[in-house]
Parts: sequence; structure tokens; C-alpha cells
Amino acid sequence: MTLLVALVAAALAIPLAVVVANDQRAAFVSGLEVDTLTTAATMSSQPSIDWQATAAKTAARTGARVVVVSPERTLLADSGETDLDRPFDRPEIQAALAGSLTSDVRASVTMGEDLRYVAAPIVQNYGIAGAVRLSLPESIVDEEVQETQRWLVLFVVTVVVTAGLVAWILSRSIAAPLRHLAQVAEGLPDDLEQRATSTEGPPEVRAVATALNTTAERLSGILRRTQRVAADASHHLRTPLTGVRLRLEAIEETTDQPGVAAEARAATAEVDRLTHRIEQVLELARSDSASVPIVEQDVTAIVAERVDAAQAMFGERAIELVADVASDASVRAPRGSIARIVDELLGNAVDYARTRVDIAVTVDAHQVSIVVRDDGPGVAHEELTSIFDRFSRGTSSVPGGSGLGLALVRETAESLGGGATASRSDSGGLCVVVTFPSAGSSG
Repeated sequence: MTLLVALVAAALAIPLAVVVANDQRAAFVSGLEVDTLTTAATMSSQPSIDWQATAAKTAARTGARVVVVSPERTLLADSGETDLDRPFDRPEIQAALAGSLTSDVRASVTMGEDLRYVAAPIVQNYGIAGAVRLSLPESIVDEEVQETQRWLVLFVVTVVVTAGLVAWILSRSIAAPLRHLAQVAEGLPDDLEQRATSTEGPPEVRAVATALNTTAERLSGILRRTQRVAADASHHLRTPLTGVRLRLEAIEETTDQPGVAAEARAATAEVDRLTHRIEQVLELARSDSASVPIVEQDVTAIVAERVDAAQAMFGERAIELVADVASDASVRAPRGSIARIVDELLGNAVDYARTRVDIAVTVDAHQVSIVVRDDGPGVAHEELTSIFDRFSRGTSSVPGGSGLGLALVRETAESLGGGATASRSDSGGLCVVVTFPSAGSSG
């Protein structure tokens, strides 16, 4: 019965999806044409000096890129903020300057994908003063159509699920032990103290429950030992390293030989780097094994504090550190984790920046983002994902790093329900965006 209902629902949904897709695509194109004509009419009543502002407003409202071209095929305004007063000659622009409204799709060489566009003339004083074009990637239109199709798929699935409700009710009593076992298995990564009931259900289910409980007990013991090792290592490694550093500083201060003092300073730097690397390794071990209490933290205050602390380091390297911090940005995270993330991001940026590093905190109803940009050499496109892997070092990385900083950033963010991504900044360097669920939405 469930299969029959599925076949009937599919037979109805497929032609309906085609009709709706065609209608939705036509409506999208009509809306873009209306926006283009509205923009052209607005610019017709304005001096050309106001066209850039109008293009920006239209782009913000529609999401499209808006360009205005003079009759001489010169770019007068561009919401994409590219260089103006340069040649801009496209087939649709030629048609618009000839007085025609043009709407079509063509392949864009610069974008590397199909471009949906509408171009219209700007008429002033009974003459054509220019042409305005609104354009969007055709993938946006396809996404809207696919969204409708997904809803239709959801409808079919809903019908099938409803038809299978009777079968589910009949099998409910048999499947209950398996559902309980699955719930325990799903929750074990977050709580290894959970145990499955090994006295209910068929013998096979009881055997699986017993095996799962045994495995969970062993994993819990392993993680507890790992946590103790991390704590012991933190204590036993810091003490001798601190002693070595003090002795090196004493040598540097008491020696009268410049060569020895220089070697002592270099050795002190290596000790500091080793200490930082040990801290990173221990932090990764703690994040893998420990259950740390979660508290609400003010990201704004933490970032401002870490930026102030880092100013001296940036000043020594003649690198400008600029902060743009939003207010009321709060997340729920282990105490100290946000500060460590900010320190890792700034430490990574200062190693590669040439003259400037920007850090910003943005917040909306659902997430808080920390964005760090530098003007360094950047990272190759194929390495933008792998730089977050443990011990991964990019081809343009500076000597001395460990490949753990960005890994710690991503793993901490993901453990809190967020994530970390990398891209090229506007200046060609690296832009790292770390997101967290905001405190109001992470419950």
C-alpha cells in the first residue's frame, strides 16, 4: 500500500513540478524586468552624478548587480564597485542603447557561469543618455526552482510517510528496543556514561546492547586517562620549560659576549614557541577528551581585550591592527575558549600580514561571527579547506609554525555548533570567518 501511494504521488508531482518551475522562472524574469525598468525610469529623472547611489540602492534591494553604461560604452556606475570610466561593451548593452529592452541568458566569461540579465535604456530629453543592466547568476533562478521542487518532494515524502503509518504502528512494539539502542548510540559521543538496556527485546538486540555498553565503558576509561595525561603533561612540561627560559634570560643579562646573548635570545624564542606548541597540543587533547562547563561569554569584550593585548606585538612588527567590534555579541562556550580562538587568529594573521590586519565581530539573530583579514600573500584556493587540518602547512606558510592553530580554531567552533571557513581577502591575503550560535539561539 505504501509503494502504491508513493507511485501515485510521484505521478502527480512530476508534471506539477514542471508546470510550477516554468511559472516560477517566468515570474522571476518578469520581476527582474520590472526592477530594471523602474531603475531606468528613476535614473531618467536624475543627473548622472546620482546614478551610482541609485545603482547601489537597487542592488541592495534586489540582490542583482547594477551597471550603467554611457552611449560611448563607458562604465558610469557599478554596484559591484569596480573601476569606472572604462570600456564596458556587451551585446545587451548595445541593444539597450539602441532603445530596446533586452532580457536573456548568456554565458559569462568573467563569472564562469550563465548570467541572467535585463537591460533597458535611460531616456533623458527625448534621447538615450545611457543603458542600465541588472544581472544575476542563473544559478539563483535555478535555486528558487529547486526549492519549489524540494517542497514537492517533501509533499510526496509526507504522503508516503502517512500511508506507512499503519505499518509503523504495527511494528512499533517490535522496534522499540532498537530505537532505544539507537538513541543511546547517538548520544554516546556527547555522554559516554549513557548505557543501553540489555534486558529487553530479542536476544540479538540484547547482545548488541551488551556489546555497546562494554565499548562505551572502555572508551570512557580511555578518555578519562587521556584527560589525566593532558593535565599531568601540562604541569610537568611547563615547569622545566619555565626553568630553561629563566636560565636563558639570566645568561642574556649577565654575559658580556654579544654572540652568546644573541644565541640566548634565539633559544628563548624557541622555548616560547615550544611552550605555545605544547599549549596547542594539550588544548586539542582537552577538546577531544574533556567535558568542560559551558557558560555565556561576551565576545565583544573578549575580542576588545585580546586586541588591546596584541597591540604591542603588532606594533613591534609595524603592522596596523584595526578592530570593528559589534555590541551585544554573546555566545555559550567553555571559559577561555573564545579568547584562545582570537589569540590564534591574530597570531596567525600577524605572521603573514604586510601592513594591516582587520578583525571584526558581527552578530545577527542566530549567530556571532569573528572575521580576521590580513593583507599577506594569501593561501592557494585548493588549500583554503586543508589549512584547518591538524599539522597542515600551506605552501606559503612561514617557517616555525605547527599547523595546529587553525585546527584548534575550527574544532573549537564546531564543538559549539559553529564552524570556520577561509577565503581570499579583498587585499589578496587570507580572510578567516569563525561562526558560533548566538547565546539567544544556542539553547
